[in-house]
Amino acid sequence: MFVEPLERVGIVGLGHMGASLAGALAAHVSVIGYDLNTSSLEYVRRQFDVEAAPSLQELVEVSDVIVIASPTPSVRWIRDEIGRLTSVASRRPVVCDIASVKGELALDRPSSATVRYVSLHPMTGREGNGAKSADPSIFANANWALVLTGNEDPESLVLATRVPLMLGNGVVPIELADHDRAIAMVSTLPHVSAVALGRIVGDDDSHALLQLLAAGSIRDSVRVARTEPTRIVEMLHPNRSHLKAVIDALISELEACRDHLDDEDWLLAWTRSGHFGAEGLLTRNDSKNTRRVLLDELVVEFKRMARRGSVIVELTELADAIMVASVGGETSGDELS
Repeated sequence: MFVEPLERVGIVGLGHMGASLAGALAAHVSVIGYDLNTSSLEYVRRQFDVEAAPSLQELVEVSDVIVIASPTPSVRWIRDEIGRLTSVASRRPVVCDIASVKGELALDRPSSATVRYVSLHPMTGREGNGAKSADPSIFANANWALVLTGNEDPESLVLATRVPLMLGNGVVPIELADHDRAIAMVSTLPHVSAVALGRIVGDDDSHALLQLLAAGSIRDSVRVARTEPTRIVEMLHPNRSHLKAVIDALISELEACRDHLDDEDWLLAWTRSGHFGAEGLLTRNDSKNTRRVLLDELVVEFKRMARRGSVIVELTELADAIMVASVGGETSGDELS
């Protein structure tokens, strides 16, 4: 093995996502957590049998990979502080953030000489806030975006990618320029529509009756609006440039439906189109392709996979190369299986 082993994962920030990740990883690797909220730290330690770091410095000194799971506004400060601690420590862990919006974080991303940095985004979560809302099962069958900022080294990519892969999750390489626009569509816009529906229902004069009649469709539609409002704003505001365009697209669809409610044929064609789009979001059963990649070519390979829409499902280290197994995307001429 020519990439260092992944023996301990540090998690900074033990709110809903950080605590859930700690619980999910604890079955596979040694986990050490850190949070300024000592009650959250103690809860996660007892609930999921993970170690508790008394300081950020100690977490840095014993971790191979550090996942920053704090609220987005504090990610850059924590990342910089880890970089400062790393400069005087005996090891250089790979540092990952799991923030949902990457553009602003990338404006001052550290150089690889300062921090070994890889940006990840697990495409999962549920409504909830704080350590006691943790649910490790949210990481079952969840793809993770691996956001290519242009500053990664191959060893760091391997170490960071091991984190989602050990949970049985797929890893989707994606260019930084594409990530926030895609997230605005598949993640942030649903939060906007959920909040809007919640407001309409909540403000209606017959709200008490609506509570009695509400079934799966409306409950599923507003579910993510029950997320702590501050967390939703942390998704909306940093991604506002991309979000405006997809909100406009949603408004156009709603206006078109309103204007054609008397046209049954149009409504049928419209709903069929939406049905087709919704079906396309279901999990695909693509065949697995395997490709042998030299370590110093791994960054280029991940960029190729980002262009072709591939999902990494396995990395195997050989004596002089990495076997990358993936599904989706286009096949290459040198696949082995």
